[in-house]
Amino acid sequence: MKINPVVSLISTLLISFGIIFLGTSNFQFQYDKLITQNVLFENQVSIQNDSQDNESTSKIQEIETINEPNIEVSSEYPENEVNQKIEKDREEESILPESDGTEIKVTSFSIYKTNEEIINSKSVPNVDMSQGCLVENPLNDDRLWYFPDDFSEYKKSFYNIGIKVESGLNLDPNCLSNMVIGILNDPRGWSTIENQSFQIVNSENADLNIVFAKPETVDELCYPLQTNGIYSCRNEKNVVINMFRWLSGAQDFGTDLSTYRIYLINHEVGHYLGWGHSDCPSDKALAPVMMQQSKSTNGCVPNGWPIYERIKLLYSSS
Repeated sequence: MKINPVVSLISTLLISFGIIFLGTSNFQFQYDKLITQNVLFENQVSIQNDSQDNESTSKIQEIETINEPNIEVSSEYPENEVNQKIEKDREEESILPESDGTEIKVTSFSIYKTNEEIINSKSVPNVDMSQGCLVENPLNDDRLWYFPDDFSEYKKSFYNIGIKVESGLNLDPNCLSNMVIGILNDPRGWSTIENQSFQIVNSENADLNIVFAKPETVDELCYPLQTNGIYSCRNEKNVVINMFRWLSGAQDFGTDLSTYRIYLINHEVGHYLGWGHSDCPSDKALAPVMMQQSKSTNGCVPNGWPIYERIKLLYSSS
Protein backbone atom coordinates (compact mmCIF):
# COMPACT_ATOMS: atom_id res chain seq x y z
CA MET A 1 0.00 0.00 0.00
CA LYS A 2 1.39 3.37 -1.04
CA ILE A 3 1.45 6.06 1.69
CA ASN A 4 0.31 9.49 0.66
CA PRO A 5 3.20 11.92 1.14
CA VAL A 6 0.88 14.65 2.45
CA VAL A 7 -0.62 12.36 5.10
CA SER A 8 2.87 11.23 6.06
CA LEU A 9 4.02 14.84 6.45
CA ILE A 10 0.98 15.76 8.55
CA SER A 11 1.48 12.73 10.77
CA THR A 12 5.15 13.59 11.27
CA LEU A 13 4.27 17.17 12.21
CA LEU A 14 1.57 16.00 14.66
CA ILE A 15 3.97 13.54 16.32
CA SER A 16 6.67 16.22 16.56
CA PHE A 17 4.22 18.75 17.97
CA GLY A 18 3.08 16.22 20.56
CA ILE A 19 6.63 15.46 21.65
CA ILE A 20 7.44 19.20 21.99
CA PHE A 21 4.20 19.82 23.95
CA LEU A 22 4.89 17.01 26.37
CA GLY A 23 8.50 18.22 26.90
CA THR A 24 7.39 21.76 27.56
CA SER A 25 4.66 20.62 29.94
CA ASN A 26 7.14 18.50 31.97
CA PHE A 27 9.58 21.37 32.24
CA GLN A 28 6.88 23.74 33.47
CA PHE A 29 5.84 21.22 36.11
CA GLN A 30 9.37 20.96 37.44
CA TYR A 31 9.65 24.76 37.59
CA ASP A 32 6.39 25.05 39.48
CA LYS A 33 7.61 22.36 41.83
CA LEU A 34 10.85 24.28 42.38
CA ILE A 35 8.98 27.51 43.07
CA THR A 36 6.77 25.74 45.63
CA GLN A 37 9.80 24.25 47.38
CA ASN A 38 11.56 27.66 47.49
CA VAL A 39 8.48 29.36 48.87
CA LEU A 40 8.14 26.61 51.47
CA PHE A 41 11.80 26.94 52.40
CA GLU A 42 11.56 30.74 52.71
CA ASN A 43 8.43 30.39 54.86
CA GLN A 44 10.25 27.94 57.10
CA VAL A 45 13.20 30.34 57.45
CA SER A 46 10.82 33.22 58.17
CA ILE A 47 8.99 31.14 60.80
CA GLN A 48 12.29 30.10 62.37
CA ASN A 49 13.50 33.75 62.45
CA ASP A 50 10.22 34.87 63.96
CA SER A 51 10.50 32.11 66.52
CA GLN A 52 14.08 33.12 67.34
CA ASP A 53 13.05 36.79 67.59
CA ASN A 54 10.22 35.85 69.91
CA GLU A 55 12.58 33.76 72.03
CA SER A 56 15.09 36.62 72.14
CA THR A 57 12.40 39.10 73.07
CA SER A 58 11.11 36.70 75.70
CA LYS A 59 14.61 36.29 77.15
CA ILE A 60 15.18 40.08 77.19
CA GLN A 61 11.86 40.57 78.94
CA GLU A 62 12.76 37.85 81.39
CA ILE A 63 16.11 39.52 82.16
CA GLU A 64 14.41 42.90 82.57
CA THR A 65 11.89 41.30 84.90
CA ILE A 66 14.69 39.81 87.00
CA ASN A 67 16.48 43.18 87.16
CA GLU A 68 13.37 45.15 88.09
CA PRO A 69 13.05 45.94 91.82
CA ASN A 70 10.24 43.94 93.32
CA ILE A 71 8.28 46.19 95.68
CA GLU A 72 5.74 44.23 97.65
CA VAL A 73 3.06 46.46 99.11
CA SER A 74 1.34 45.45 102.30
CA SER A 75 -2.39 46.06 102.35
CA GLU A 76 -2.04 47.32 105.91
CA TYR A 77 0.68 49.94 105.46
CA PRO A 78 1.24 50.25 101.69
CA GLU A 79 2.59 53.80 101.58
CA ASN A 80 5.02 53.29 104.46
CA GLU A 81 6.54 50.17 102.95
CA VAL A 82 6.91 51.74 99.50
CA ASN A 83 8.46 54.87 101.02
CA GLN A 84 10.91 52.73 103.01
CA LYS A 85 11.85 50.84 99.85
CA ILE A 86 12.33 54.07 97.89
CA GLU A 87 14.32 55.57 100.76
CA LYS A 88 16.56 52.48 100.87
CA ASP A 89 17.16 52.66 97.10
CA ARG A 90 17.97 56.36 97.39
CA GLU A 91 20.48 55.65 100.15
CA GLU A 92 22.19 52.93 98.09
CA GLU A 93 22.43 55.18 95.02
CA SER A 94 23.26 58.44 96.78
CA ILE A 95 26.76 59.67 97.49
CA LEU A 96 27.26 60.47 101.13
CA PRO A 97 28.58 64.04 101.49
CA GLU A 98 32.27 64.06 102.28
CA SER A 99 32.13 67.37 104.21
CA ASP A 100 35.70 68.34 105.16
CA GLY A 101 37.17 64.86 104.86
CA THR A 102 37.26 63.95 101.19
CA GLU A 103 39.89 61.24 101.78
CA ILE A 104 39.05 58.21 103.92
CA LYS A 105 42.02 57.46 106.17
CA VAL A 106 42.79 53.86 107.08
CA THR A 107 42.52 52.99 110.77
CA SER A 108 45.44 50.72 111.62
CA PHE A 109 44.25 49.52 115.06
CA SER A 110 41.02 48.18 116.53
CA ILE A 111 39.18 48.94 119.77
CA TYR A 112 36.76 46.48 121.36
CA LYS A 113 34.36 46.99 124.24
CA THR A 114 32.16 44.74 126.35
CA ASN A 115 28.39 44.84 125.92
CA GLU A 116 28.10 46.66 129.24
CA GLU A 117 30.53 49.36 128.15
CA ILE A 118 28.65 49.76 124.87
CA ILE A 119 25.35 50.17 126.73
CA ASN A 120 26.88 52.81 129.03
CA SER A 121 28.13 54.76 126.00
CA LYS A 122 24.51 55.48 124.96
CA SER A 123 23.90 57.93 127.80
CA VAL A 124 24.90 61.53 128.55
CA PRO A 125 24.57 62.91 132.12
CA ASN A 126 21.43 65.02 132.68
CA VAL A 127 20.32 64.48 129.06
CA ASP A 128 17.64 62.09 127.75
CA MET A 129 19.17 61.07 124.43
CA SER A 130 16.37 58.63 123.64
CA GLN A 131 13.85 61.48 123.73
CA GLY A 132 16.02 63.66 121.50
CA CYS A 133 14.42 66.95 122.75
CA LEU A 134 11.22 66.10 120.88
CA VAL A 135 8.07 67.96 121.96
CA GLU A 136 4.41 67.52 121.14
CA ASN A 137 3.74 70.85 119.43
CA PRO A 138 5.83 72.08 116.47
CA LEU A 139 7.47 75.50 116.49
CA ASN A 140 5.03 77.94 114.86
CA ASP A 141 5.65 79.83 111.63
CA ASP A 142 5.87 83.30 113.17
CA ARG A 143 9.54 83.26 112.26
CA LEU A 144 11.85 81.00 110.24
CA TRP A 145 14.43 80.14 112.94
CA TYR A 146 14.29 79.59 116.71
CA PHE A 147 17.18 79.89 119.19
CA PRO A 148 17.88 78.98 122.84
CA ASP A 149 16.77 81.53 125.42
CA ASP A 150 20.09 81.52 127.28
CA PHE A 151 23.56 81.92 125.79
CA SER A 152 26.99 83.06 126.91
CA GLU A 153 29.19 85.95 125.85
CA TYR A 154 31.63 85.16 123.04
CA LYS A 155 35.09 84.16 124.33
CA LYS A 156 38.14 83.19 122.28
CA SER A 157 39.17 80.60 124.86
CA PHE A 158 36.04 78.54 123.99
CA TYR A 159 34.59 76.97 120.91
CA ASN A 160 31.58 79.24 120.44
CA ILE A 161 28.56 77.29 119.18
CA GLY A 162 25.17 78.60 118.06
CA ILE A 163 21.93 76.58 117.93
CA LYS A 164 19.28 77.17 115.25
CA VAL A 165 16.02 75.23 114.86
CA GLU A 166 13.77 75.61 111.81
CA SER A 167 10.11 76.47 112.37
CA GLY A 168 7.65 73.61 112.01
CA LEU A 169 9.91 71.10 113.80
CA ASN A 170 8.84 69.39 117.02
CA LEU A 171 12.06 70.29 118.84
CA ASP A 172 12.85 72.34 121.94
CA PRO A 173 15.82 74.73 121.27
CA ASN A 174 16.67 75.03 124.99
CA CYS A 175 16.80 71.26 125.37
CA LEU A 176 18.99 70.96 122.26
CA SER A 177 21.38 73.56 123.69
CA ASN A 178 21.88 71.47 126.85
CA MET A 179 22.16 68.29 124.80
CA VAL A 180 24.82 69.60 122.39
CA ILE A 181 26.95 71.06 125.20
CA GLY A 182 26.49 67.85 127.22
CA ILE A 183 27.83 65.76 124.31
CA LEU A 184 30.71 68.02 123.25
CA ASN A 185 31.96 68.78 126.78
CA ASP A 186 31.60 65.19 128.01
CA PRO A 187 34.91 63.63 129.17
CA ARG A 188 34.48 61.15 126.27
CA GLY A 189 33.89 64.01 123.80
CA TRP A 190 35.89 66.51 121.75
CA SER A 191 36.63 69.00 124.52
CA THR A 192 39.11 66.67 126.24
CA ILE A 193 40.75 65.85 122.90
CA GLU A 194 41.06 69.47 121.79
CA ASN A 195 41.75 70.77 125.32
CA GLN A 196 39.12 73.44 124.80
CA SER A 197 35.51 73.58 126.00
CA PHE A 198 32.40 74.47 124.04
CA GLN A 199 29.80 77.07 124.96
CA ILE A 200 26.52 78.29 123.45
CA VAL A 201 26.52 81.86 122.13
CA ASN A 202 24.31 84.04 119.96
CA SER A 203 24.19 82.42 116.50
CA GLU A 204 25.24 85.68 114.80
CA ASN A 205 28.55 85.63 116.69
CA ALA A 206 29.13 81.88 116.65
CA ASP A 207 32.20 80.18 115.20
CA LEU A 208 29.92 77.32 114.22
CA ASN A 209 26.13 76.98 114.10
CA ILE A 210 24.46 73.62 114.68
CA VAL A 211 21.30 73.81 112.60
CA PHE A 212 18.34 71.44 112.92
CA ALA A 213 16.32 71.58 109.71
CA LYS A 214 13.85 69.85 107.41
CA PRO A 215 15.30 67.63 104.64
CA GLU A 216 14.64 70.12 101.83
CA THR A 217 16.26 72.93 103.84
CA VAL A 218 19.25 70.69 104.59
CA ASP A 219 19.76 70.16 100.83
CA GLU A 220 19.84 73.94 100.32
CA LEU A 221 22.19 74.67 103.24
CA CYS A 222 24.56 71.82 102.36
CA TYR A 223 24.81 72.59 98.63
CA PRO A 224 27.03 71.83 96.70
CA LEU A 225 27.31 68.77 98.94
CA GLN A 226 24.67 66.28 97.80
CA THR A 227 22.61 65.34 100.86
CA ASN A 228 19.63 64.10 98.77
CA GLY A 229 17.10 64.75 101.52
CA ILE A 230 18.49 61.97 103.74
CA TYR A 231 21.93 63.04 105.03
CA SER A 232 23.37 65.70 107.32
CA CYS A 233 26.51 67.71 106.64
CA ARG A 234 29.05 70.28 107.78
CA ASN A 235 29.26 73.14 105.28
CA GLU A 236 31.57 76.03 106.20
CA LYS A 237 30.32 77.46 109.53
CA ASN A 238 27.16 75.33 109.65
CA VAL A 239 26.68 71.80 110.96
CA VAL A 240 23.31 70.93 109.46
CA ILE A 241 21.36 68.12 111.14
CA ASN A 242 18.69 66.48 109.02
CA MET A 243 15.43 66.04 110.96
CA PHE A 244 14.78 62.87 108.96
CA ARG A 245 17.93 61.34 110.46
CA TRP A 246 17.26 62.70 113.92
CA LEU A 247 13.96 60.80 113.96
CA SER A 248 14.86 57.63 112.05
CA GLY A 249 18.56 57.01 112.76
CA ALA A 250 20.45 54.72 110.39
CA GLN A 251 20.12 51.09 109.36
CA ASP A 252 23.12 49.67 111.23
CA PHE A 253 22.05 51.38 114.48
CA GLY A 254 18.68 49.62 114.50
CA THR A 255 16.42 51.19 117.14
CA ASP A 256 19.33 52.72 119.06
CA LEU A 257 18.59 56.40 118.44
CA SER A 258 20.59 57.50 121.50
CA THR A 259 23.92 56.29 120.10
CA TYR A 260 23.05 57.58 116.64
CA ARG A 261 22.27 61.10 117.89
CA ILE A 262 25.52 61.23 119.87
CA TYR A 263 27.35 60.03 116.77
CA LEU A 264 25.66 62.59 114.51
CA ILE A 265 26.68 65.56 116.67
CA ASN A 266 30.23 64.33 117.28
CA HIS A 267 30.80 63.31 113.65
CA GLU A 268 29.77 66.63 112.08
CA VAL A 269 31.52 68.75 114.72
CA GLY A 270 34.59 66.55 114.14
CA HIS A 271 34.67 67.86 110.56
CA TYR A 272 34.62 71.43 111.89
CA LEU A 273 37.60 70.53 114.10
CA GLY A 274 39.51 69.29 111.04
CA TRP A 275 39.02 65.54 111.23
CA GLY A 276 38.48 63.61 108.00
CA HIS A 277 36.66 60.35 107.38
CA SER A 278 37.99 56.97 108.49
CA ASP A 279 37.09 53.33 107.92
CA CYS A 280 36.17 50.20 109.91
CA PRO A 281 39.43 48.65 111.16
CA SER A 282 38.10 45.09 111.71
CA ASP A 283 34.92 43.09 112.19
CA LYS A 284 33.17 43.57 115.57
CA ALA A 285 35.48 46.44 116.55
CA LEU A 286 34.01 49.79 117.55
CA ALA A 287 33.38 52.04 114.57
CA PRO A 288 35.44 55.28 114.59
CA VAL A 289 33.18 58.30 115.08
CA MET A 290 34.56 59.81 111.86
CA MET A 291 33.48 56.76 109.88
CA GLN A 292 30.43 57.35 107.66
CA GLN A 293 28.18 55.29 109.92
CA SER A 294 25.00 56.75 108.46
CA LYS A 295 25.88 54.86 105.30
CA SER A 296 27.22 51.63 106.85
CA THR A 297 29.42 50.42 109.71
CA ASN A 298 30.83 47.63 107.50
CA GLY A 299 30.86 45.05 110.30
CA CYS A 300 31.96 47.43 113.06
CA VAL A 301 29.84 48.13 116.15
CA PRO A 302 28.08 51.54 116.01
CA ASN A 303 29.82 54.12 118.21
CA GLY A 304 29.18 57.80 118.92
CA TRP A 305 32.36 58.89 120.72
CA PRO A 306 35.77 60.01 119.33
CA ILE A 307 37.72 57.16 120.94
CA TYR A 308 40.02 56.42 118.00
CA GLU A 309 40.69 60.11 117.47
CA ARG A 310 41.83 60.44 121.09
CA ILE A 311 44.36 57.60 120.67
CA LYS A 312 45.55 58.88 117.29
CA LEU A 313 46.17 62.29 118.84
CA LEU A 314 48.14 60.72 121.70
CA TYR A 315 50.31 58.72 119.28
CA SER A 316 50.93 61.72 117.00
CA SER A 317 52.00 63.93 119.94
CA SER A 318 54.31 61.37 121.55
